[in-house]
Amino acid sequence: MFSLSRESEQDLVHGILEVVERYHEARDRLKPRLTGLISAQEIMDELDIKYMTLQKWEKAGLRRYQPPLEDTRKIYYRISDLMKFMGVDE
Repeated sequence: MFSLSRESEQDLVHGILEVVERYHEARDRLKPRLTGLISAQEIMDELDIKYMTLQKWEKAGLRRYQPPLEDTRKIYYRISDLMKFMGVDE
């Protein structure tokens, strides 16, 4: 086990608080949705992530929703599933 200097500990705490604050700001910006679904593109834009990241999240358990039509490629995610996956809502 190692110990942090007081300055390093304060820097770490400050960094964590900044991340949490940015998350809450992004969460508050989410517009209300009647269906509770968000498209893959909207998630990528909102969270500034790439499609590969979403694919990794799916492999780790995030469920995707897609209309059952052969020529439909649009993918959606349930916002509540995404929040649980990210550890926001228990």
